[in-house]
Amino acid sequence: MRSFLLLFLALNLTILSSCTEKPSPLENKEVVKLNIGYFSEQHFDDRYASLLALEYPNLQYTIVPTSDILRRKITVSEWAKNNDVDLIYLPSNQFQLAINNGLLQPFDNYIDRDSFPLENMVPSIVDLTKQYGNGKLYGLPPTFYGSALVYNQQLFDQYGVDYPTEQMTWEDIIVLANRFPKGLSLPYPSTADWLIDIGQTENLHVYDEQRKQITLNNPSWTKILELVKEPLQRGNIAFNDINKNSFISENYAMAVVNYEDINSLEQQGSELKWKLVTMPVNPASPQSSHHVSLGGLWSIPSTSSQADAAWELIQFFMSGKVAEWEYRSVYGFSSLASYTSLGDRDRNFEAFYKLQPIEKNNVVPDQIYNLINESVDQIVSGNKTVQQVLDEIPSELSQ
Repeated sequence: MRSFLLLFLALNLTILSSCTEKPSPLENKEVVKLNIGYFSEQHFDDRYASLLALEYPNLQYTIVPTSDILRRKITVSEWAKNNDVDLIYLPSNQFQLAINNGLLQPFDNYIDRDSFPLENMVPSIVDLTKQYGNGKLYGLPPTFYGSALVYNQQLFDQYGVDYPTEQMTWEDIIVLANRFPKGLSLPYPSTADWLIDIGQTENLHVYDEQRKQITLNNPSWTKILELVKEPLQRGNIAFNDINKNSFISENYAMAVVNYEDINSLEQQGSELKWKLVTMPVNPASPQSSHHVSLGGLWSIPSTSSQADAAWELIQFFMSGKVAEWEYRSVYGFSSLASYTSLGDRDRNFEAFYKLQPIEKNNVVPDQIYNLINESVDQIVSGNKTVQQVLDEIPSELSQ
């Protein structure tokens, strides 16, 4: 009798479970149609079409191009007024605006309902995404980009110099670079870009946008310019041509590298022994970095009539199956922690994302950008001292 009761209860629980479990919107036999906002139909098909055909054969989708948003010809709010989509892939520079204007649905309920495994994602990427939504998730980024410092172990051994370590300062790195004939290769287009980046790390600005004032003539910037003057004069620090990687081709001891550079380094095989450490940090906040950015975020518009199907598709885009397919593609590092390097722990790929990300917000007018380059050229050529150059910099932009 007891066995019969247990069997009866088990059957009822099974029936109840099958009745209450929500069916998958995309896996039934009926055709599901979705409108998807993406850069272009060709870009979407190149990235996802083959996978979707295998995973969801009954899905029919129409791509509504968002290229005008990407090119900033139109705001995301203006675009949304004229385009009705069920899900959308937004560049990070438009994501905050979409949230502020109430255009996106929060994901919290979906994540709780389906027990979406946020713990599988890179924690710093989840944190950065939440920064946009004031603690809430309004989208999920399948990929991200970052920078790190790479060093040539053989050269450090040859010159008897200790390896770089995590969370060094820019001053530490420049002093270290001075120990080599070719110390540091940088991917920045010009000196101005590098100095602006150093300033961002040190919480310094070259321009006060509210007061419309140039803020270069102060002791902190004087110290930085004095620090970089000598290695720039000696050619110890170099800026990459866009078509070459000096770390590989010219045997520099260290280099700032991004996702694309890592692809090149991995193709070198075992001949070059290299490792990664984090980008330089501010000693006042050594756990933070502004060198992480999101490739784009999948979101569900507030007006979506197929939110459940859209959410299921986003879960697929965030899955290991897609991450493995996209490994080392043009889209950046996977946001899934186990797919950033597919288990290669020896290189320390965590250097790209281990620090707490800070949203980068650094608007510099072209006039100041050109002024910095001209000023550094005068210092490096020896025509003027650092202080002479700074004394000649105006406090305001000329109209």
